[in-house]
Amino acid sequence: MKEVQKTMPATGDMLAIYEALDRVQAIIEFELDGTVVSANENFLRLFGYEVNEVVGHHHRMFCDPAYVESDAYAEFWKKLGRGEFHAAEFKRLAKDGREIWLQASYNPVLDSDGKPIRVVKFATDVTASKLQIAEYEGKIRAIERAQAVIEFELDGTVITANDNFLDIFGYSLDEVVGKHHRIFCDPGYAESLEYKRFWQKLGRGEYEADEFKRVTRDGAEVWLQASYNPIFDMEGRPLKIVKFASDITVEVQKRSLALLEMSTPVTKIWDGVLFAPIVGIVDSKRSVDIMNKALSSIADTRASTLLLDIGGVAVVDTAVANHLIKIAKAAVLMGCKTIISGISPAIAQTIAELGIDLGAIQTTSTIESALRESISASGA
Repeated sequence: MKEVQKTMPATGDMLAIYEALDRVQAIIEFELDGTVVSANENFLRLFGYEVNEVVGHHHRMFCDPAYVESDAYAEFWKKLGRGEFHAAEFKRLAKDGREIWLQASYNPVLDSDGKPIRVVKFATDVTASKLQIAEYEGKIRAIERAQAVIEFELDGTVITANDNFLDIFGYSLDEVVGKHHRIFCDPGYAESLEYKRFWQKLGRGEYEADEFKRVTRDGAEVWLQASYNPIFDMEGRPLKIVKFASDITVEVQKRSLALLEMSTPVTKIWDGVLFAPIVGIVDSKRSVDIMNKALSSIADTRASTLLLDIGGVAVVDTAVANHLIKIAKAAVLMGCKTIISGISPAIAQTIAELGIDLGAIQTTSTIESALRESISASGA
């Protein structure tokens, strides 16, 4: 009696568990050769069959014909017939030909002697999630084909990079994996506080997108339109950084050239007076451009005064001052007086501290005073 008392609750528990599974899962039973014994409502509803349409038929009715004829399919049922358990994701076909993906297990049922007597399959429909994953994977492959992609640890260490990225920078994959992002940057920027804060922001999970200047393996300058995208775990914690980028170097170079050509107009504002407002950075290339425009305008208009306004120049250092002096002296050699306006206190202090000799070049703090002086000098 004691043994019966122990056995009955266990059997009852097993029945309760099976009934619970029957309510939530698709269940079908087979003979060891694959012939259908029974199927529950969930399974029949999923595949679109009535029970009398499947009982007595072989499992192959749910499979792609090419798979049914394969050695893998024959081996699949041989293993189950030997009592071997099998679980995976399976592609199956509904009555109307629809593809169905199942997360399923094929469970051999053993008799009291441990011999397999049938197979019970428990399955969950994962078609929707499978299609969603396929869509995501397709989008990722499309991005991989079209863009330069690189992945980083949160500290900036390279995890991997695709061929597009490696082609732009001239590296092999082995040369970048395990290295820090700074290998793609100008050394001065890589040592800056700005760069440190950049990676701190990404490490906190903050997104960053902009145009970025980077450096290739051979030291060439490259411009990228890029986004740095933090990837999060299930708890919302940042795991890594994925960068998607497009090479816009040619576009930036064209844009820079266009700005260079149109950034410093030399305009006649009065008889004998030319005005050239200089804005931004003045380097050797740009100073030559300004000089050529100024000298050409002086020759064309026979101007007696050139007004250079540097109020919009971001930084005046030795190099910039020398560029401006060359422009002014070249104008003087053509018999044209030069006045530099827009000298702020900071610029005046910088020029004085650098010991730069402006010679006979006249300077003023405002455009207004320079205009008055230049118009007066022209005899107007």
